[in-house]
Amino acid sequence: MHWFFIFILSLSIVALLMPIFINLMEKYKILDKSGGRKIHSGYTAHMGGIVILIGFVASFCFSLIGIRYLVSIFETFSLLILLVIITIIGIRDDMNNLSPTMKLICEIIIGLCLCALNVRIISFGGFLGIYTLPVWLSYVLTIFFFIVVSNAYNLIDGIDGQAGLQAIATFGAICIFLWQLLPIEAYGEKNLNSPFFWLMIIAAMLGSIVGFLIYNWQKARIFMGDTGSLFIGFMIGISIIVCMNLNTKYNAEIFDYHIKSNLCVILCLFFLPLADTLRVFILRVRKGKSPLYPDKTHIHHLLLRVKGLSHMQCAITTFFIEIITIIIMSFLSFFLNDNWLAIVIFIYWLIYVFGLKFFVKENIKHNNK
Repeated sequence: MHWFFIFILSLSIVALLMPIFINLMEKYKILDKSGGRKIHSGYTAHMGGIVILIGFVASFCFSLIGIRYLVSIFETFSLLILLVIITIIGIRDDMNNLSPTMKLICEIIIGLCLCALNVRIISFGGFLGIYTLPVWLSYVLTIFFFIVVSNAYNLIDGIDGQAGLQAIATFGAICIFLWQLLPIEAYGEKNLNSPFFWLMIIAAMLGSIVGFLIYNWQKARIFMGDTGSLFIGFMIGISIIVCMNLNTKYNAEIFDYHIKSNLCVILCLFFLPLADTLRVFILRVRKGKSPLYPDKTHIHHLLLRVKGLSHMQCAITTFFIEIITIIIMSFLSFFLNDNWLAIVIFIYWLIYVFGLKFFVKENIKHNNK
């Protein structure tokens, strides 16, 4: 139950520090102003990702007391330093917007450093007949993956509570996966190959995000900002890659059922942000615009504008879409390998895209009556 204690500790740290941080932000007028694409009203404290990081680092460092036999000091603190740097980049972006080019360069450099720590996509596990990847291709795919995941998470952070709930869904599923792998500790794996090591990290992340969500729920007193979304986005990317590698390496089982999918089922733990980002990018390109052109066509914008849902209702709706997807794909992973599950995921994505399109049209018709 060591992991549960770490979860409670990180939650408590963030829950206690956040009101102090909010008061400081309000005192010094470091606030996020409404307008443009932003759909909140008035001024709201932001950069809550700073407190999320503090809660995560403090609780995880405390957990090192119990897992010191699994720890390489160099790897552990290199990882923590990179996460602090990621958060600093987010702070800089929140304080004075970084250009897209500079932000991309920073993400590539961080991705390279993570690859050097061996946090990278090592194998496809037989998907499309591909097993171990050449090192150069592993680096390229991993860096691209980090960029996609971190930006997808940033784009889903559009309304109160939604980004937090999406992270909870993903990290919660990863937590269950890692917990089921704990018996392999008998093989003496260390640090970045140890499920117990990563379970402590995920528990610390979950607690910090739950603590933040208390103050980010409608009506939010604080936003995580790019400070939080960049940090959490990279942590999601790191966690997914770690789980892919562990799943491929150990031929994992969940509740005594063998998982036939090595990669695709793990990707589905972050399905909605990736699926909606792809949908929006394709929609923008079809309109002759840049994929990065800002607009209000994400799922939460449609639920707010067309269906008239509140922030809370939208966040809960997208949360249950993610949870249902995780359950469906996890079940199918016991019967389908990656080649077949990839086809199912593509069909599922098409159902999502055209289902959302139909939903919007029907509600517009109803509203016009």
